[in-house]
Amino acid sequence: MSGLIHPRLRLPLCAALAAFAGWHYLPGTAIDEALFKIVARGQANPPFFISGAGSHRKPWQLRTIASVQRPDAASAPLIVSLGDDAAAYFQTSPPSPIDLAVILKNFQRLGANKAATAAVLAWDEPDPIGLAALDKVLGRFDSLVMAAPLTRGAMAEPMPEAFRNASLPITHVQGDITALPVVNRIPLTGVILGRQNTRAGFQAIEFEAGSRFPSLLARWEDRVVFAFPLLVALQRFDLPLEGMEIRPGAYLKLSPQGPTVPLDRYGRMATAPGDLSPYAEIPAELLIDGGDELFPKQAPQPVILRDDHSAAESATRHFSKQLPATIAAITSDTGLVPALSFARLTHSQEIVLLAVFIAAIAHVSGTTAFARQISYVVLAAFVVTAHFIAASHGVWLPVLAALAALIVAFLLSKIRWFAA
Repeated sequence: MSGLIHPRLRLPLCAALAAFAGWHYLPGTAIDEALFKIVARGQANPPFFISGAGSHRKPWQLRTIASVQRPDAASAPLIVSLGDDAAAYFQTSPPSPIDLAVILKNFQRLGANKAATAAVLAWDEPDPIGLAALDKVLGRFDSLVMAAPLTRGAMAEPMPEAFRNASLPITHVQGDITALPVVNRIPLTGVILGRQNTRAGFQAIEFEAGSRFPSLLARWEDRVVFAFPLLVALQRFDLPLEGMEIRPGAYLKLSPQGPTVPLDRYGRMATAPGDLSPYAEIPAELLIDGGDELFPKQAPQPVILRDDHSAAESATRHFSKQLPATIAAITSDTGLVPALSFARLTHSQEIVLLAVFIAAIAHVSGTTAFARQISYVVLAAFVVTAHFIAASHGVWLPVLAALAALIVAFLLSKIRWFAA
């Protein structure tokens, strides 16, 4: 049997078989993915978002958190603006419950069955008839997101149903939650939060100063509640709350496929969304007798009612100004850099590379034992270096197949029959 194969060919043939097996079976495995993560750490800072399968059709792809967000203007929301109403279209300024009922009924007339009210609906002494009309209109939306400020008081209050509808158990959050702001009540009385079709998110956290980095998460007892813009993003894509992946200090993913928002440990956006104009801004008074084409058909849903009164509190004005850019930043997935693809060479090119490498192994296998071991170390260093250089240019070489051949050659060289 030993005479069937020339002694000088035994080791290279076994190394070639190992290379072929590695080339065929190792791409896309946990070993290949682990190597890809090592390469990724040499090019960017974690966290990493890895996709692909390491194959020719689906090569590895890497995305990392962007240092600056540039929201897509097409993702900005359609805004209906509640201004000062200088022409006195409405009964009062700010509008009364019956005025709001008229405005929101016109939302429905114009085809906006998904809506969001960034304006906080609260009055000191509301008209009961107006409240009843408003409640009736709110119940007709297919989906509705509402807003209210939150704060922390000495006495906790029960969480309103609309906030509970839009909350998750704190156990859903992965990682450290101790730095998230803690809230336990709404600092206003009589806030209207709709019916069972409603989710509520916070407009602002009262004890936090306005920031370029909007807050997205807060703790309310054993649950986590969310900011209004985040709920609007979920509403736009019809995504369930339970599908979010939340990692304070890293990121928040709206679904397994994204979009992804970088988070700091305090539950705020880690990169500032900047300034962005709405997709379109329509004064609320135009809805009263506006034509059926008043809302652009191509505008993103939902349509948002925003408080733009000049006499509004500073927190409300800050929130209203930041709202379009925040929603656009979340929905346009600008929290991550574009995917970097690590393409493989063609099948024939990879086979040629491996053949050259096997030839190098065959050449050094005939040297002395000491020279052979040194040569194997040099070959290993060369392969790894070449792989990292190629990866920096977006090319994924068959390095695992080459290393498999080298390991087999090294081990078999210890056996006299192969080293003969």
